[in-house]
Amino acid sequence: MTDQNASHRTERPSVGVHFKCCNVYSKIYVNHSGTVYAGHCPRCAALLEIPIVNEGGSSSQFFSGS
Repeated sequence: MTDQNASHRTERPSVGVHFKCCNVYSKIYVNHSGTVYAGHCPRCAALLEIPIVNEGGSSSQFFSGS
C-alpha cells in the first residue's frame, strides 16, 4: 500500500549535531513554533536547543554541543 499524501509532505528543517556527552552524531529539528532547533542525545537523552535568530545568525548546518 502506498501513501498518497507522500508528495504533499515537506521536510522539517534540521541541523547535524555532534553530542559531546556521548560522542554521537544526530540531527535535530526545528520546533513547531520555529524558535529553536531542539533534540535529544540518542544515548543519554540530554536536551540540546539552538536558538534561531533572524539577524546575524549562523549559516552552518552542523554544530557541536553537550
